[in-house]
Amino acid sequence: MVKSFNGVLSKENVSLKKFNTFRVSAKALEFYMPETINGFIDLIKYLNDNNKRYMILGGGSNVLFLDKVIEFPIIHMGFFSRIEHTSHNILAYSGAKVSDVVKYAYKNAFTGLEFLSGLPGTIGGAAYMNARCYEHSVSEFIDKVGIIDDNFEYMHINVEDCEYAYKRSIFQDKKYVIVDVRFKLNKGSKKLIKPEMKKFYKDRKNKNQFKYPSAGSTFLNDYETNMIAGKVIDSINMRGTRLGGAMVSPYHANFIVNYNNATGRDILNLMRKVREEVYNQKGITLNAEVRIISNDENEKF
Repeated sequence: MVKSFNGVLSKENVSLKKFNTFRVSAKALEFYMPETINGFIDLIKYLNDNNKRYMILGGGSNVLFLDKVIEFPIIHMGFFSRIEHTSHNILAYSGAKVSDVVKYAYKNAFTGLEFLSGLPGTIGGAAYMNARCYEHSVSEFIDKVGIIDDNFEYMHINVEDCEYAYKRSIFQDKKYVIVDVRFKLNKGSKKLIKPEMKKFYKDRKNKNQFKYPSAGSTFLNDYETNMIAGKVIDSINMRGTRLGGAMVSPYHANFIVNYNNATGRDILNLMRKVREEVYNQKGITLNAEVRIISNDENEKF
């Protein structure tokens, strides 16, 4: 049963299908949407004090729900979506959609974020995962990240302290909760920014990244060994491979998509099948980029 907090919208039995880009059906028994920072702090302090597991959910663009019913609380950041700017920076709250931040940057003639055009998810998720595409990582443009730390204090930390690496950050290891992200951007010409935005969006569209529900790239690349997951999967002809309602995209081998009402299990089992075939044929072990969300905390890729 959900608990009430000032500054937090609380709901029971909420469908999570529209809150994950795989469009997998799942239901949250407890669903919270903080409306204020103080309410947010009260909520996570209560959950921590009572040793309750919980999950922070943004745009759901990098998560896979395995269970039909999620038994632990889900905290959705939808109300934390404000975007504002100064002469040098854009401040975006964690629930702001990446696409909205890119459009806001263009509207105010800030350049640097064009490569994110068409990327699903929220800014909080992008900062958490250190989203990377088109040879750029979002951390290149971050100045500070506003967090609630493990003492339940709201504070900002410099990008140097975020321990950013390839699709890695300190937030994946610490119990810090991202509240907002401050970007350091240069001013540019809107006439030059717009074509760049269109170029990246068009490239995603031409690769049919929007045709089926997915989480984008499923497996991590390894730039130290020059291992590009999509090329490796392509080399063993797994495009179009199906399992249940899940399929290796016919257009991009590193995308596993929901083509026919796939369950979380369908997608996970296909991920495991791809990993097994790649290892058997190439001797390469693929690591998942997608976060596996299960009631069983021991469930791993």
